[in-house]
Amino acid sequence: MNYRALGSVVAAAAIAFAKPVMFVAQEAGRAAEVLSASRRAIGDRKLDSLKTFSVQSQVQRNVGGMQMNADVEIVLDLPDAYLRTESMNGAGGMMIRGGGTTGFSGDRPLQKADAGGAPGGGMVIRMMGPGGSFSNAPTEKPTPEQQEEMNRAIVRASRAEASRLMLGWFAMAHPALNAQYTYAGEAESPDGKAFVIDVRNADNFAARLFIDEQTHLPLMVTYKAAQPRMVQMTAGGSAASSSTTHTSGDQRKAAEAEAAKQMQELQRQAPVMADFTIYFEDWRDVEGVKFPFKMRRAVAGDTTEEWTVGKVKVNPKVDPKRFSGDG
Repeated sequence: MNYRALGSVVAAAAIAFAKPVMFVAQEAGRAAEVLSASRRAIGDRKLDSLKTFSVQSQVQRNVGGMQMNADVEIVLDLPDAYLRTESMNGAGGMMIRGGGTTGFSGDRPLQKADAGGAPGGGMVIRMMGPGGSFSNAPTEKPTPEQQEEMNRAIVRASRAEASRLMLGWFAMAHPALNAQYTYAGEAESPDGKAFVIDVRNADNFAARLFIDEQTHLPLMVTYKAAQPRMVQMTAGGSAASSSTTHTSGDQRKAAEAEAAKQMQELQRQAPVMADFTIYFEDWRDVEGVKFPFKMRRAVAGDTTEEWTVGKVKVNPKVDPKRFSGDG
């Protein structure tokens, strides 16, 4: 299905599932049948033997009317580890903060923020991370209880993001999510029909997976989440405070102080929830597994990310140090 037709599927599904359909929910095993057929189409026994997996991709983002690029690598070490490394590239005199490393190993978070500085007079853009906070925001040292809660939030967010991607790649959430699958019905567009699977867990994860009825390949994943938030300023702080008498170090400190102030203000505001959709297409065979080499993420119908996959490895050898937090 093309993107336009997929949009029709989303609209049709929203109408079809506006009210509960009891007899659909009572179809025992239907979700398992649909997911099993999808996994056979993707890789069959190759997926059953999947232990490690890596993806390298270029990601193009639309941020506040600007277009940004990033190199993203994702590494899975099943059943309990996930690592995402992102290097964000600025354009012109701009520099992006928000890259680095995120993920989890068991119940332990793996997080390392991009700490690069901005050139004098450049623009600093910080994006709020998936855990609901700015990953590299300067803050007071948390108490042990606060740190424990922050770690749980980081792991929860990383498991959710890993699962949204894996639903579209392998018709399964990350095993660490402990998800439950329910057959929700059928969605129809002018371009075809899709099975719809609801995916949930006890920790408030919720997503909906659409699977093409003809190819049995995943089409898209929909979910609700907080809209990304962003802080933007010149490297010398606000325009009024920037002057040629500042050294580059002074400019950087002023930018950091202003960024911290704006971040704290945003964190006091309630997040704005929105409808997200991740589309999966351009499926290719890689080492006995089909994989989508094009992905697109949309927020409230507007495209915010486009992924172009460059390299995929099935069961690669992964250095355990990468999941130690030191690699």
